[in-house]
Amino acid sequence: MRERWTGYAGVWSLLLALPGVVGFLSIRPAFAQVAPQQQYMISIGTAPEKVASGTIWLYSFSYYVLQMLQLATIQNGLARVSLDTEKLKHELDPHPNADGYVVVLQIDEHLWYRSPNISPKVFWSDLTGAVNSLGRATTLRTGQTQLIVPSLTKRHITLLYPDGRPAADANIPLSIYLWDNNHCKAHMGVSLGTLRTDKTGAIEVLAPPVALYLDITYYETAGSGPAGVAYSHNNGLVSGPEEKLVLKERWELTEDDYLLEEFTLRVLTATGRPRSGVNIYGTWNTNTCGGSDRIGQTDSKGIARIGLDPSFTRLGLMMGGPYSAGDPESKDKSRHLADDELRELFSKHKLTIRW
Repeated sequence: MRERWTGYAGVWSLLLALPGVVGFLSIRPAFAQVAPQQQYMISIGTAPEKVASGTIWLYSFSYYVLQMLQLATIQNGLARVSLDTEKLKHELDPHPNADGYVVVLQIDEHLWYRSPNISPKVFWSDLTGAVNSLGRATTLRTGQTQLIVPSLTKRHITLLYPDGRPAADANIPLSIYLWDNNHCKAHMGVSLGTLRTDKTGAIEVLAPPVALYLDITYYETAGSGPAGVAYSHNNGLVSGPEEKLVLKERWELTEDDYLLEEFTLRVLTATGRPRSGVNIYGTWNTNTCGGSDRIGQTDSKGIARIGLDPSFTRLGLMMGGPYSAGDPESKDKSRHLADDELRELFSKHKLTIRW
């Protein structure tokens, strides 16, 4: 039986933890019985503690899709991993332009290990080496492989505002970073849960020393623009592997953090009559796709009240439309605000133009 999940961004990390995902992801279970296989005795830590149960997953990633295959289940510390690479390839059906592979060990809903990224040129010729890269592997006289993964580390992350204030009492969805090399940089990872910062802005989580992903929105400085200091309105932040991290940004966690303000744009004809029905389009800086959209329309008085923040870099006006490129009907029906017009709008919170 084969299953495929398709959809789009929004809850990547949480759904992967089920496991399963809505996004550019397909999941195909491996054959129940295949040979040859390698038996793994899996434990954790320097004084090894046997992993009672869990799952070993294989992820294949490319610009176009993240695919996922169950390699083995763990029962009483024992996992049987199929080494029949042809059958595994058939089940996974990796994209021909796969950039790499990752082996993931899931012990609990929010307890995970991941291997380093493995090149497609190497992975299928050394499947056991890929699984072994999760920890320290030793071949036993029985032919089994003892795989000891390191103890999970208490990771400390502190969120501060630029002025040093702690981002206290904020809910932060957190996951192990896995893949965002796609058109919109939509992240898909393995969930560590949603953690709440304490009064110092800190959270603590058990995780291996790998990059983490915070599913959080924030403003990052991006030079200067029509509003003065320019920002990029970002979604998601990838951390480093450090045990203790202090992250300082203009977080967007509460209503008080929003930089969005209301501005009034009035559009008149050349003779001074109100021009109604003019669509207002905005473009803004962001670390994902989608930094452009229709944000308002003028009313019968030629007035549009629009929300802007310092990440906006461009405003366009259009009568009718939208039009396709080269459409003759679009002639003289659209224009962009000039730089001096944008600066006046941001400085005075209102602007009247004749068009």
